[in-house]
Amino acid sequence: MSNHWLYEVTAEFDDSALAAAWAEWMQNEHIADVVKAGALNGRLLRPAENSSTFIAQYEFASESALKTYLETQSPRLRTEAANRFDPARIKYTRRTAEIIS
Repeated sequence: MSNHWLYEVTAEFDDSALAAAWAEWMQNEHIADVVKAGALNGRLLRPAENSSTFIAQYEFASESALKTYLETQSPRLRTEAANRFDPARIKYTRRTAEIIS
């Protein structure tokens, strides 16, 4: 049995209006687009200690499903995001992890 995999994207902002617009877009469009593109589910978090940072987490059924998403769907979705929000104004950090339990 293969474990599920997590894809996490952290976005840091220095402009609160931009952060609010980005968070709204994530909740109303982008998370659903990632789910349609292969994720099992997605959610958006805001750390208690930093209101200008958001963390998007997506769960995938397997490492293979995550790799397929990253290779075939992620580039298109990243381009859509860059067309909407200037990537020079957002600091993105991405990581993947195996979900153990």
